[in-house]
Amino acid sequence: MSPWREWMRIALGGLGWRPVDFWGATLTEFFEAIHGRNEANGVDEGPKPPSKGEMDALLAKYG
Repeated sequence: MSPWREWMRIALGGLGWRPVDFWGATLTEFFEAIHGRNEANGVDEGPKPPSKGEMDALLAKYG
């Protein structure tokens, strides 16, 4: 499934947006809306990706 279909499913089903709202939003607005809803509902964002320093250390250690 394309990311656009997944994102549209989240916007229409999860956020309650109309199609015109989804297609009129920038990607930044869309993802900020998701983060805002999660924050308002006390949802943990999950693990963060490794920082550059952490990634460098992992590459140095494991190649």
